[in-house]
Amino acid sequence: MHRERIALAVDKRDRPIEIGAFRWTSAETAWSGFPVEAHTLGPHGYLGEFGLDHVLLGLCVAGRGQIQVGVGKKARRMASSPGRFTLLGRGFEQKPLVWSGTREMLYVAIGPELLERFMRDDRDLACLNVDPQYAVADPQVTALLLNMQAEIQAGCPAGRLYGEALSLALATYLFGRYSREAPVERYGLALSPVQVRRVRAYIKANLARDIALTELADLVRLSPHYFSMQFKHALGVSPHHYVLRERIHDAQRRLTAGRMSISEVALSLGFSDQSHFSQVFRKMTGTTPGRYKR
Repeated sequence: MHRERIALAVDKRDRPIEIGAFRWTSAETAWSGFPVEAHTLGPHGYLGEFGLDHVLLGLCVAGRGQIQVGVGKKARRMASSPGRFTLLGRGFEQKPLVWSGTREMLYVAIGPELLERFMRDDRDLACLNVDPQYAVADPQVTALLLNMQAEIQAGCPAGRLYGEALSLALATYLFGRYSREAPVERYGLALSPVQVRRVRAYIKANLARDIALTELADLVRLSPHYFSMQFKHALGVSPHHYVLRERIHDAQRRLTAGRMSISEVALSLGFSDQSHFSQVFRKMTGTTPGRYKR
């Protein structure tokens, strides 16, 4: 788990530049994906010479404002509103930014260490080089970030697998949509029947644990990125959905046996609490655990 705060900007001496008012951070939770923070930005601000040691994605979730990129005759002015984001790459060669208007911002830092952890030896995906984007509307990016926010603010009830899956989905989408270099497709990779049985057996034996995407990928010596794609190709669902489905199937057997309470079943199968268990159970079966047990 990463405990450090996100540096939204740094000066030439690599010292953080404070912009806006800090609200909350994923570092204070069990979140296992890319670091996420909420800040209040405004009512006005300016960044001249500044840099970043990670890719920074900032989504406006409330309020409105104006952004000016650059200075002089070549300056660009854009409107920032809920659902629009700014995406900046690593490095110190950033264009000056001026902004006005008070906005609630959600920031995600995509650092090289965590990115390499998800992509590993996939060299074509291990370095995210993006062209700067300002006040862009992209429903896919917005949905992923809002899902991250909801999971973190709820206390991360879905566990490490979900947080890592959301982060991996975001990185993969940014690679395909905003990277300067298109990722190279790799062919010939597929989970063999032996690998599928190994992963399924591991999941079944560890349903009570908070399973991480990285440990499942380690079983078959693939990066989490390619493992997720090949797992879904082999089994028809994502690793996160498959684990939930197996937990609910096991919960149905335990509830039918009648020897455990609903809360005991929930905790024995890796759910954070009975409320989260009931929510997932109803979504996947169409009824509540209590009705099913009766």
